[in-house]
Amino acid sequence: MNYTHLNLYDYFYNLVKQIPEGCITTYGELARALGDIRAARAVGYMLSINQDPDKIPCYKVVHTDRRMGKYALGMDEKEKRLRKDGIKISNGIVENFEERFFSDFKTDYPLKRLQDEQENIASMANFTDEIDEDNFSAIDVSYDGRMGYGALISYDRGEYNIKNIEMEVDFPYIPGYLGYRETPFVEKLAEGINGALLIDANGLLHPRKCGLATFAGVVMDRATIGVAKSLLMGKLDDNDYIIYNNEKLGYAINRHTIVSPGNKISLESSIRKIKLLGKGKYPYILKQAHNETVAMRKRRLPS
Repeated sequence: MNYTHLNLYDYFYNLVKQIPEGCITTYGELARALGDIRAARAVGYMLSINQDPDKIPCYKVVHTDRRMGKYALGMDEKEKRLRKDGIKISNGIVENFEERFFSDFKTDYPLKRLQDEQENIASMANFTDEIDEDNFSAIDVSYDGRMGYGALISYDRGEYNIKNIEMEVDFPYIPGYLGYRETPFVEKLAEGINGALLIDANGLLHPRKCGLATFAGVVMDRATIGVAKSLLMGKLDDNDYIIYNNEKLGYAINRHTIVSPGNKISLESSIRKIKLLGKGKYPYILKQAHNETVAMRKRRLPS
C-alpha cells in the first residue's frame, strides 16, 4: 500500500521563513505547527543543521522561558541579529517576548495527518502466523546527520548474506514516527529478499500500535518482528509481558531485547522466534546488521 512520503525538513524550514521581521517564536510553537509538541527536540535539531541561516532565520527561535537558546553561528551573532530586529535582550533573556511573539503559522499540521495514517495502517496489521521459520533477515539503520546507513543480513537455509544502502533522509527522528524515517530503507533493502524481517525497532508496541515493524510490514505486506534494544513505553507484568493501556503489546526477553510483533505473526510466535535465535539474548544476526551500519558510517567519515 502507499503511504505519505513527506520531506519534513523542507516543510519545517518553510515554517521558519514565515516568522515576520521583528518577531520571534519558540521551539514548542514550531512543534505545534508541525502537529505534535513531541517534535520540539527535532525542531532544535533541524535548526542546528540549517544550511542557509540568512534565508532561513533560525535565530528568531527562542525558548518558552525567554532564554535565547543556541545558534549555529554563535550566541553573540544570535543576539546581534535579534537586537537588529528590535528584540530586547538582557543577560540572554528576551524582555519584549509577548509583544514580539508569533504563532500564526500557515500550516496543515502534517504530523496530525500522519497520526491518522498510522492508525489506518495499524488497523490492517495481521497477527496470525505467516512466517517461514528457515528464511529470515535482520535490518538496522544508523545515521550521521541526514545521511542514513542501512544494512540487511539475510539467513536462508544455512547461508548468510549482506546487503546495504546509504541515502539522505527527509524525516528527522521524532518519537512515534520512525516508520516515516526508516521504511524507505526497509523497502529498498528487502527488495528481492524472501522470508520474515527482523527489524531493530518496535512493532505493535507503539502509542498507535504502528511502530516501524508494523508500519513497514503492512506497507510491504511482509511478515515482520520488532526487536528493540530498550523499553520506551509500557510496564512489565510479573511474566515479563509489556502492558500498555491495559493491553499486552510486547515482551521483554531481557532489558535490552524487547519483542513486539510487526505483521503476519503473533506475539507468542514472535517471542518464541527471538528466544530461539538469541538464546535469551539480543539475536546475533541483528547485532551483525547493526555492526555493518556502524562500519558503513565509519568508512564514510573523513580520515
